[in-house]
Amino acid sequence: MSGSNAFLILIPALYAVLSVALLIVAVVDRKLVSARWAALGFAIACASILVDGFRDPDGSRWVNYFTVITHFLALMVMVQAFLSRHARHVPLSIVAMVVLVAIYVMPSMPWAPPYASRGFIVQATGAIVIASGLQGLWQARRNSMVDMIAFAVVLAACLSYAGKAGVVLVNPIGPSLAEVSDFYRNLNIVFQSISAVMGMSVGIVLLMMIGHDMVRSRIEEGEIDALTQVGNRRQLERLLDEDARGRQPIGGVVVIDLDHFKRVNDNFGHDAGDTVLREVAARLKALYDGTGTVCRTGGEEFVALVPPENNAALAQLAIATRKAVAELAFERPLNQLKVTASIGFYLREQGVSARQAIQRADRAVYCAKTDGRDRVVGAVVEGGLQVLKAVA
Repeated sequence: MSGSNAFLILIPALYAVLSVALLIVAVVDRKLVSARWAALGFAIACASILVDGFRDPDGSRWVNYFTVITHFLALMVMVQAFLSRHARHVPLSIVAMVVLVAIYVMPSMPWAPPYASRGFIVQATGAIVIASGLQGLWQARRNSMVDMIAFAVVLAACLSYAGKAGVVLVNPIGPSLAEVSDFYRNLNIVFQSISAVMGMSVGIVLLMMIGHDMVRSRIEEGEIDALTQVGNRRQLERLLDEDARGRQPIGGVVVIDLDHFKRVNDNFGHDAGDTVLREVAARLKALYDGTGTVCRTGGEEFVALVPPENNAALAQLAIATRKAVAELAFERPLNQLKVTASIGFYLREQGVSARQAIQRADRAVYCAKTDGRDRVVGAVVEGGLQVLKAVA
């Protein structure tokens, strides 16, 4: 083993430490899926670098092939670690591409490319694998400073692989194995140093991301209403603040107020009232899954915050909400109970704050109550004037 490889043996040791640390985090908090992927990725990278550091350059090509395959696998797993935070996955097309490249560069096969060109193929494939995660990270970059840093680091890793591929491409290599060995002997320490720096940067950012997610998870646990398992007023306040800062804009508001709820408690008891609230919340949570966020703001009042991309469906969502509540069926002794809700919604206009939007939707709810309940009323603008209009 060369002196440079003896020095770089520290890299897999650091990767092993990162893998163990991330594995411990994954065991402690099983909801952190990204920690599992990251631990696996660093474990694979550690094995790959160890084999690469101890292998004989003139030895078995299958050992070299092992390092190439594990290198590809480690990259895909690392990209998945980043994407899993946003419920995304490495595209199947990338997995298929890596499998085809792995078959193509397999040694001692009639279709195998010239040995001199394998370096370019490996580096270019690595760049493409990393690039597959950039779109998802770019879309999430505004969620937090950690997400912005994650995008920057992954982009830098992609560019480093593309740069190494470019170096190999513009520097012709002779056809003999000795010329290939001489070429990479000169560049090996440079390439490995770049990989080491990028690998450690990725590890640090992953630890930052996972630490951020752990803290955020604890915060979110305090933002869940214990009875209904939807957001509570604390979550509502945070979402309103994030909207004010331009991070998670709110496009429309739906306010849901159960009709004559006090009668449920008076006639059936508070346990029955809790059952009704849980069932209503579960139905609202299912209805707004992927289209908005539901929070419980009072005893029998809920607010749904809808992002701008779902503005066109706001009235339909409000109507569907009324129907969903009215169609609820309960087991005995509540099997004869009929629950309805008065719904108010407001499609946010320019210059109107999210808090003002909730106030306008609240006024629409009051109108629905006075109009007989079990109604949907929208605070809409007609002829330049804001009016309350029953829609269902």
